[in-house]
Amino acid sequence: MEELKKRILVVDDSESLRDFFQSVLDEAGYDVVTASSGEEGLEKTKAFKPDLILLDFIMPGMDGLELLTRLRSDLAPPVPPVILCSGFDLSEEEALRRGALMFLRKPIAPEDLCEFVSLGLVGERVSAEVAARERANSTAARMAARQSATTFVAQIRHDVEQRAVGQMAWLAGYFGLETAVAALMEDGRLTVIASSGDPLFAPGINLAGKLSPSHEILESRSSLVLADASTHACFSTGPYRLEGIRFFGGVPLLAPEGTAIGVICLLDSRPRRFQAEDLLILEQVGRQGSLLLRLLSLGRPESELPGRFGAGMLLRPMLEMLIDAETRLLRQSGGSMDLAIIEMDEPDLIREGVTQARNRERLAAGAFGPTRVAVFKRSKDDGAAGEIRKILSSADGKTVLRGVGEAAVAGSQLPAISGQDLVRLAELALDQSMQTGGGRQRLVLQHERSGIRDILTPA
Repeated sequence: MEELKKRILVVDDSESLRDFFQSVLDEAGYDVVTASSGEEGLEKTKAFKPDLILLDFIMPGMDGLELLTRLRSDLAPPVPPVILCSGFDLSEEEALRRGALMFLRKPIAPEDLCEFVSLGLVGERVSAEVAARERANSTAARMAARQSATTFVAQIRHDVEQRAVGQMAWLAGYFGLETAVAALMEDGRLTVIASSGDPLFAPGINLAGKLSPSHEILESRSSLVLADASTHACFSTGPYRLEGIRFFGGVPLLAPEGTAIGVICLLDSRPRRFQAEDLLILEQVGRQGSLLLRLLSLGRPESELPGRFGAGMLLRPMLEMLIDAETRLLRQSGGSMDLAIIEMDEPDLIREGVTQARNRERLAAGAFGPTRVAVFKRSKDDGAAGEIRKILSSADGKTVLRGVGEAAVAGSQLPAISGQDLVRLAELALDQSMQTGGGRQRLVLQHERSGIRDILTPA
């Protein structure tokens, strides 16, 4: 009889790191289950009863330390052994005190991961010699990352700097935060190349000097989100203390071969709620930036760059993923969302409308073709459609909108609908509009007691 595979639960808010863990552990012959948040990790622990848990330290909502505590308070023994993974050394002592079996420092070499997991499955800790080797491997990987980043950045810095300024203003507006910052590694320093908001983070400064966790984000290739740094055990005092900053979110900016060459950070002087879906959206913006880096490094001219890269304008796959995350947030909190897809001669007018809108929170555009563009808005109330109409009206006064298809969602407790689903509905409405000679068609999905009501009407 074939022996059952050992089941490993990976809990990490970074999609790229979940993919890394799954790939390595699948290859090693384990059955891998993943979760993107502490809350999801707790539920999957109850449902799948893993033999071992690989756990990220800092995540939106329930973080790794809280999950460690909940595993022991909510589950009947035996509780699966936990290996806590982090790019921040200060978390090691606290993790072991809370009951973690071992601590892995990001970035993690595949061979170290497999060795730690193998020992963890039988309840053993690694020897001091193995732990020292793992730390040396992680340190060497961090040093190599700095050197590779500096070499790559020298090729593309000027082009990236020109494009990043408007993107930071849009990003801060999208999340309703005070400051957004982009920095690249140059000669061992994380140099700010673009920022919006706080003048303390002006271009040219060393970001690590003012924002100490930024180096760890780059070197460990791991995201970091703190809803309120002033209350966090590792960030309220000591070397990682964030003066004047309560909310912090950061993701690495990756070169084509996966080397982290910079960071994108969001900051606010107020504590802010930030969900796992919000981090996924921020990571998508970083991925589009990484695609731009790849094209620039290959020497592609401006005319060949796809999707009219610019502030607030995403490629179609990125916009669909953004909408996908936003629909999950809508189901949690209610409100409304609206997506319009437009056939027009001057699509850049929509991008201008997005970046110049008075209410830029949860507002983005997407490039769907040479003459086709999308604009998306989610609102906590029923105002999403009104904001879209303002942008369309402004563009209509400057060019001809040959057809507009809208898909709208309102209410809460809605069924699962993906970003791709909403895009397809808007495209159906646009097709209907074009077949009838132009104008606008609007498809509404609205929750009622009797179920979901679909309406297709002229807008």
